[in-house]
Amino acid sequence: MTAHPKSLIPVVPPRLIQDIFTEEENERLFHVLKTKGPWRLIAAIYFKSAEELLAVSSRGPDSEGAKPTLDDFLSLAFRGFFGNNGLSYHDEIHEVFYSHKLLNLVKDMHGAKYGAPYLFQFNIQGPSGGYDPGHFDGRSWRGLDPTNMPAWLGSVMAKSGLFDAWEVKAGQVISYYYRSDIDGGFTYWPNGPDQAPERFAAPFWNSGIVTDNQHMYHRGEACGPRDKRELPSGTTLQSVLQPDGGSGWNVVDGDRVLANYAENEMRFLFHYSAHVFSDMADLKRYYDHTDDLTCDQALGMLIDDLRRQRIPFEMPTDPMSDPAFIATLTRAYAVSPATYHPQAPLDIRQKRAA
Repeated sequence: MTAHPKSLIPVVPPRLIQDIFTEEENERLFHVLKTKGPWRLIAAIYFKSAEELLAVSSRGPDSEGAKPTLDDFLSLAFRGFFGNNGLSYHDEIHEVFYSHKLLNLVKDMHGAKYGAPYLFQFNIQGPSGGYDPGHFDGRSWRGLDPTNMPAWLGSVMAKSGLFDAWEVKAGQVISYYYRSDIDGGFTYWPNGPDQAPERFAAPFWNSGIVTDNQHMYHRGEACGPRDKRELPSGTTLQSVLQPDGGSGWNVVDGDRVLANYAENEMRFLFHYSAHVFSDMADLKRYYDHTDDLTCDQALGMLIDDLRRQRIPFEMPTDPMSDPAFIATLTRAYAVSPATYHPQAPLDIRQKRAA
């Protein structure tokens, strides 16, 4: 299956910008990171099985035909939320989330008349190889978005091109904090995943991009000291990140400290997203819920498309969590980057001996 022509090409290429937040705003943002944790692994937040994760990444580890598990994909990538669905989770972040500057950057990207902040999250990345094969961010449709459906379903819907009529326009302002020039850049595929990628190179500090990451394959590259990139022994989906009491960070699993990293060995990003609307009719369709999709409707459309393509499958009793059904949809709409930037190759995780 070839992805819909417009599904994985951004409305405009990403644009690099500097000094995204004021010094005082940065102090507020980092204060939340240091005081409101611990922070969970991204994989633990969004996925229950390797099949669900593969539906998003469309590429597995080099496992010589062995059935992948979630452990094959673990990386020291942790996430927390400043706010979601337009609501700030922390009083000190309220004015930042409702920044006219951030919202106008997204509105201008689309030439939109109206807009509202939607999601404000952050990633904290420990020293890691470049294992991310490329992904695009969760997309929003009227009635369905990453807050009320599984990540794997949103990815399959986006790749299928069947749901474009319900899509809500969005854009992101992403700020990076990584002072090192050892790897740590941002690779992106502005002309589609079958074309050559481009990249922004580190270092970054309070600099980043205005981007349409919901329509563009991209990846955070390897980062941190190269001699510390191996996943700490004992890391599981339950492992969390928390401050060490000084300026550094501990990876903790239960009552065990698995690893400690200095702050300058970590990469941070703040990820702001807004929904925007071309006109009042477009806005009212979204907020009045006059043309919403449901999960059942989306699954029904995907099932009808499988039948149209004559792709065999067994109808599951629980299609939202059935691994075989999810794997069938993943194969039906499979797409992934064809090449990687020569300065940021895809790393292959080495299996540990049993």
